[in-house]
Amino acid sequence: MLMTMMLSATIGCSEGEYLVHRSNAFAPFKRPFDPETWVGPTPSQRSLKTLERFNLVVYDDSHWIRNYSLAETMERLQESIQRQPTPDKLFALAELAFLDAKTLLKDERQHDALERYTLSLVNAYEYLFTPRFDHLRNPYDPQFQEICRFYNESLEQAMRIIAADQQLRSGATYSLTLGEQQVDVVIRFPAETTPNEIADLKFVSDFRIQKLLRHHRTYGLGVPMVGIRHSNEANPAIEQYYPPGMSLPLTAFMHVSDQLTTTETKAHKQCVLEFHKTVDNSTLTIQNATVPLQTDTSIPLAYLLDQPSLSRSREAATTSLLNPEESGAGLFMLEPYDPQKIPIIMVHGFWSSPMIWMNMVNDLRSFSEIRQNYQFWFYQYPTSQPFWISAAKLRATLHSLMGNLDPLHRDTRLHETVLIGHSMGGLLSMMQTIDSQNAFWKLVSHKPFGQLKAPQHIRTSLANTVFFQANPSIQQVITIATPHQGSVMANEYTQWIGQTLFSLPEPTNAITKQLIKDNPELFHDTHLLTTETSLDSLEPGGSIFAAIREARRNPQTSYHNIYGETKSSTIINKLASSSDGVVTTESAHLINAHSQMAVDANHIAIIDQPQTILEVRRILQQRIQPRAGYSAR
Repeated sequence: MLMTMMLSATIGCSEGEYLVHRSNAFAPFKRPFDPETWVGPTPSQRSLKTLERFNLVVYDDSHWIRNYSLAETMERLQESIQRQPTPDKLFALAELAFLDAKTLLKDERQHDALERYTLSLVNAYEYLFTPRFDHLRNPYDPQFQEICRFYNESLEQAMRIIAADQQLRSGATYSLTLGEQQVDVVIRFPAETTPNEIADLKFVSDFRIQKLLRHHRTYGLGVPMVGIRHSNEANPAIEQYYPPGMSLPLTAFMHVSDQLTTTETKAHKQCVLEFHKTVDNSTLTIQNATVPLQTDTSIPLAYLLDQPSLSRSREAATTSLLNPEESGAGLFMLEPYDPQKIPIIMVHGFWSSPMIWMNMVNDLRSFSEIRQNYQFWFYQYPTSQPFWISAAKLRATLHSLMGNLDPLHRDTRLHETVLIGHSMGGLLSMMQTIDSQNAFWKLVSHKPFGQLKAPQHIRTSLANTVFFQANPSIQQVITIATPHQGSVMANEYTQWIGQTLFSLPEPTNAITKQLIKDNPELFHDTHLLTTETSLDSLEPGGSIFAAIREARRNPQTSYHNIYGETKSSTIINKLASSSDGVVTTESAHLINAHSQMAVDANHIAIIDQPQTILEVRRILQQRIQPRAGYSAR
């Protein structure tokens, strides 16, 4: 069931924690104005030389003089291109059209500006991709780099004009007359999306990152966009894991056909304005050449984090302590479920929320091999309750998740799931991959479970907590700053604070007391039953840690551990046991881990450390190495 933090959400974005609007989102090219020539920015010297060579201007050493109007010059240049195209002519026409479009847009002549931007786009595309010019194109030439900018900025401005008319939607078409040619454009959203799945589009250039530590983007052709997904009520079993306002990284790219169709009046050139999901692929193949797309994965992520659907998650760390019944619990995804990708489920720790993972996720998704092979999910739970109760609820959530996503057990990647847990979340993750047998029941009773006297729903709840098997779909566990032997945080003072501020819901306490009262001879140790808070449950030396350590693990699951070990020159720290400030190094060690690494960081900062993130990347790469061809460092 969708967590309560996802309810009552609307799509929209104002000034938020993660993004702010740019005051000047679309910075124009800056060239000097020459009032003695055309009204507007002056073309480059290379374009002027091209115009002179083809008798479109008269040029002397001091300045150039216009022989024809700008419209006449572009018309004559188009005719020359049709007779004998060259890269220099295409560049000149793309530049002239681009500069004229800016002037027209400033004069609020949007339709005329759209024609000019489209003219610039078409000629820039032909400059870049016409096969006959392959031997003439030089990516080291500043002209090549300039025409890429013409393409990108013309496309974005054209899209802004179309969007202002509410026509930037899948299936929309528009036609423009460019001299003797008519250009027909059709708009297509990603092939992987269902009709009307994209509810809205935002331009990445309208925003600036404010809170994420790093802004990840790549450079190439196209216009990065934020695609805001529309909920699909036809599939509630999967839709329940999608936060309202789910945002997708997209890049818009316009293809121009090299084929002309001729009618009685005009020659028609076909164009397709496509949107690509760049979280899956950041390149295109055009004329057998690999073309990098301009992408941005950080701003769509930040846009989602600022949505009302996740605003409660930022407050959940405290809410889950003080009001565990209201904090909500459940799992949500960053992008639509993809059966071809391995899920990574991230489990936060004590007094925390899924937001603690976002810098790590932002960095990991900047690596193409990670985002193309993995998908990121998050589990949220009230951290005030004992960790074994939270582990039981996570176990139930995962069972329900697997059944909803893959009822026929056909999605092999789903059953290669990775769990990454921080602090107490690492304990929850570990407990998904072990067999309890009778070890956990023996912590409270030496008598058969069948002798327990209690209503059936209470028997079922207790049985789910103490009897469980390893989840075979969990193939890898990464624990970070996890108290595998308990935490020094759980001392008498912090336990008193915890018992004062938060505790289990009152009905749970009442049930536990009644259970003990009704079974006076059954329990030899009621500690696990009467532990009221997560801090109590983390007290070092507790018998449950030995049970977890000695339990049979799933042999198909690999375990990796990262822990903090702060280095300080103070005498106190030198004399004290090494730790991350919360978990001692001794407790943070995971016995029989497949890999283990110490990071110089405290308990919270360790998640955002580049060393930690790169180690997680290394571990994830190892898993996909056979199919992706990557080697571990």
